Amino acid sequence: MLISRTPFRISLGGGSTDLPSYCSRYGGFIFGVAIDMHLDIFVRRPVIYDRVDLQYLSFESVEHVDEVQHPIGREALRLTEVNHSISIYFKADTPMGTGLGSSGSCAVGLLNALWYFKGIKKTPAELAEEAFRITQRLGLPDGKQDPYLTALGGFTVLEIDMDQSVKWCHASIEPQTVKQFVSRSLFFYTGVRRESVDVLRDQEHHKALELKHRTKAIGRQILKAFISGNLDDFGCLMNEHWRIKKEISARISSPEFDFIYDLALKHGALGGKLIGAGGGGYFLFYCRDAEAGERLARVMVARGFRQIPLGVDYKGTRVAEVEI
Repeated sequence: MLISRTPFRISLGGGSTDLPSYCSRYGGFIFGVAIDMHLDIFVRRPVIYDRVDLQYLSFESVEHVDEVQHPIGREALRLTEVNHSISIYFKADTPMGTGLGSSGSCAVGLLNALWYFKGIKKTPAELAEEAFRITQRLGLPDGKQDPYLTALGGFTVLEIDMDQSVKWCHASIEPQTVKQFVSRSLFFYTGVRRESVDVLRDQEHHKALELKHRTKAIGRQILKAFISGNLDDFGCLMNEHWRIKKEISARISSPEFDFIYDLALKHGALGGKLIGAGGGGYFLFYCRDAEAGERLARVMVARGFRQIPLGVDYKGTRVAEVEI
């Protein structure tokens, strides 16, 4: 049996400037982090038949890859030319459609497992590019941040050229700054799932492109805040980013989420945002100190939000053979 483990991600700065509709004209910038929540994919060869099996929210057992209904599963099998005698099982720490880059994690993790299944080792960057190719083949408006951040792990900076080529590096952040980020950031699950495709496609109008120029500039400032260790600046910049993000699309927030956000600011948050395209998923807030964080946590939990422990995954996607 093979097991691949791939983290989910949080975009910290420059979000949505990786979308082809923007970066193909102006270039994109992303600063993000892989978190300690994962998608695990189990792969084995069936003993008595040559079918293709996939188990996720549904179960599929088909004779030919073209019959597979799971879009990413089908395209990953086609790309790696694995077309028979395989069983695949998906287990995720979060539902799809919650803003943590699940489609990128799924494509990267499955490709990693399938190539290993064939005896081929790919680099994280190669897996990220292949995963991006799959999302484009499926007609999704996704950018490159999801596959790259989940494949590479840790705190990652992406510079995306207009020709879609990517230059990446792991940001040089002091351990004390990382500890402060983890301890003073509060992460809450809203319980709301949404289809990110509609939200992302709603961001392709002219005004959205202009607002993304500001988003990219704020993203670079956030990276500087992390490198210098001035995370209060990060909190304030995240608040500025959230105000701009809401102008990009009416689908990003809602009156209920606006109320929760304002409530968080009143109880100690310097800034925050809905992770991913918006419309649901997870709220991330940053507080000035531990006392403010405890106060905010009590308020959010009292309103029915589940607080999720936040940690950093530095390994990125990985795969191993398990003998039982």
